[in-house]
This record gives sequence, structure tokens and C-alpha cells, in this order.
Amino acid sequence: MRAYIRRAVVPAVVLSVVLLTGCGGSDSDEGAAPEKSAAAEAAVDEPAQEPSKEVHTPIPGPNVGIGGRVTFSAGETDEHGENYKETTKMDVRVSDVKYLTPAELDDVKALTLTEFDTTKEPKHGQYLTLTLMLKNVGDAPAKITTYGMMKWQDADHAAQDATTLDSVGGPSLDRTYAPGQSVTGALVLDVAAKGGTVSYYRTNDPSEEPAFIVTLPSEAPWIRRSW
Repeated sequence: MRAYIRRAVVPAVVLSVVLLTGCGGSDSDEGAAPEKSAAAEAAVDEPAQEPSKEVHTPIPGPNVGIGGRVTFSAGETDEHGENYKETTKMDVRVSDVKYLTPAELDDVKALTLTEFDTTKEPKHGQYLTLTLMLKNVGDAPAKITTYGMMKWQDADHAAQDATTLDSVGGPSLDRTYAPGQSVTGALVLDVAAKGGTVSYYRTNDPSEEPAFIVTLPSEAPWIRRSW
């Protein structure tokens, strides 16, 4: 009976040791951190590239000086004021430029107008008259509007509206020109200084590109003080 008990106890002890050894190995495996693959370590997050934004740079229109002539396009929109398209061509000739004080401008008005208000001091600093000849050289009517569409600038001043409601008489340039028709008229502009440029912008043209640019003189003999 004793021999049987001794043989049964020995295998039980061995089994206990094996079980304890196995449990110890399992705890060690659970606590270990997972290994990272070489591909995961090599991967680098790169910032997403934003699509490039197209920047629109207006293209200057033809430049013209006193006595010069250039051709520019004219167009129109649909009945909703949208979908601008070029429809015809216009010629512009710069006939004259004169810088005037308010008193000199009043003298000109007295010669050409029956009634007028006394000219106020210029808002920007200097009055000038710009005499242009416009002619429709295309095949379709062209509506021209200069008020609010003439901008002056120079190296020291940003572009600014130069139009005024003053007039020295004569035909108005703002009208619809049938093919072949032309008008010569003078605009009274208010600019910050002598010289610089005056640009004409087409009404409703979404490109915001000047149709033509007039280079203004800053010295005599183009500047004339009397009429």
C-alpha cells in the first residue's frame, strides 16, 4: 500500500512544476510590447498638398500718347447682365491734354456753356481735360460709358477713379456708336498729380482689364493754360 502511494505522488509533483513553469512563460509573453514592422517604422506622414490656386493677372490694354491712335475691343452682356463677350472694335485717338486750375476751368465753361456752377477745388488735386476721338471700326454697335470707368495712377499713387460730372461743352463721348460712327469730345478728370496714366475699363467686362491706357504728359509743350 505504501509503495503505491509513493509512485502516485512523484508524477503529481512533476506535473505541478510543469504547470507552474508554463504559467510563468505566459505572463512574460502578455507583458511584452508588440514588435513594429520595418515598413511601419520607415513610413513618414507627409502633409497633404493643397491644389494650386490660379492667380488672374489683368493684361494691360494698348498704350497711347497724345496724337496717337489705337484699336480696342468693345462688347456686351446678355439680358441678365452676364456672359460678357466682345462684339466689335473701336478706335481711340488722343487729341489733347490740358491741365487746368478751377478758375481756368470756369473760363472754359464760360466760353462753351450758357449756365454753369462755379468749379470746386479738385478732390484729388489737379484738373485736366482729356480730348478723345472715338470711332466704331467694327461691324456691330458699341455702347461706351466713360463715367466711373476712367482710372488714373502713377508711380506714387494707386489707381483711383478720375471721372467728374464737370463738362466743358461739346459732344458727350458716352453713347452708343453704330458701325462707322465717331465722336470727338473732352472729359474733365480729377487726378492727384501731373503725368501718370489714365486707363479706360469696359463696362461689365469681368476680366477687369483696361481697354486702353493714355500716357499723360507732365511737362510743356503739351500743357496749355489758355484756350
